[in-house]
Formats: sequence, C-alpha cells, structure tokens
Amino acid sequence: MGTLGTKGFYPFNKTFGIGAFLQGSYSFSDFSDYVSGTYNGVPFTTGLQVKNLWDINFGVGLQATVPNDIRLYIGSYFYYSEAKASLDANIPGLRFGTTNATIKNRTDGGGYAGVDVPLARGFHLNVEGQYSERVSFGVAVNYSY
Repeated sequence: MGTLGTKGFYPFNKTFGIGAFLQGSYSFSDFSDYVSGTYNGVPFTTGLQVKNLWDINFGVGLQATVPNDIRLYIGSYFYYSEAKASLDANIPGLRFGTTNATIKNRTDGGGYAGVDVPLARGFHLNVEGQYSERVSFGVAVNYSY
C-alpha cells in the first residue's frame, strides 16, 4: 500500500491559523477472504475478492494556539474511496455477484476536531474525533525529533 500527501499551514497571527491537506492512497495488493451470511433465511458462505482499492481525501481546518502551546483545531474534509469486488459464487438477490462490482464510500464528507498537547521534550499527546457516517475517536502520543 502506498500513500502520498501534502499539507500546509498559514498563520494569521500568533494564535490563529488555517491549514489544508490532500492525501491519496492505493493498495497494490488484492484481498480475498470468505464471507458468510443469510439471505432470505438461507445461510451462505462464499469467497470475496477486493482489488484496485484506492482513496483520496482533502480537508481544511482552523487552529488556535492557547496557553502552554496547546493547539485546538476543527475542520471539514471530503473523502472518496473505491474498489472492485466480486464473489466466488453468485448469490441471487445480493448487491453484486461473480462479476466485478464497484464499491464506494456512502458519504463523501465529514468533520473533525482535536487537541494537540505538548508533553516532555519532543512528545505530544493528540486526541481527535471525526464524524462522517459515524463518530470515531483516536488518541496518539507522537515523538518529533
């Protein structure tokens, strides 16, 4: 898998600024696994192949630096993801069968907010939440050298 991106930040003053990012990813491998389920009361198991998985996202955010060099940020992003998928067996009535079907993300945008707190020498605590179809949160400790 490979990812390439860029980001930029423009400070309005010592406290406030605006930033943007653009990132794209592509999976050079194909994936396969077995899936099972029930359709119309009949259980099934079949193989699933996913190939040509890629995504791109772009976002813009505002940032404020508060006392103790703590940074608060909030913004919005746009996202697109696509892959080709097929089943080993044709299950009548399912969305796709043995022919390649294109699968895409359901929503194409969302929002995020977070806080970046400096810790000891080069360490930062980052807490971020995102919303698109669902809410998700992440926490990370980073070291910059």
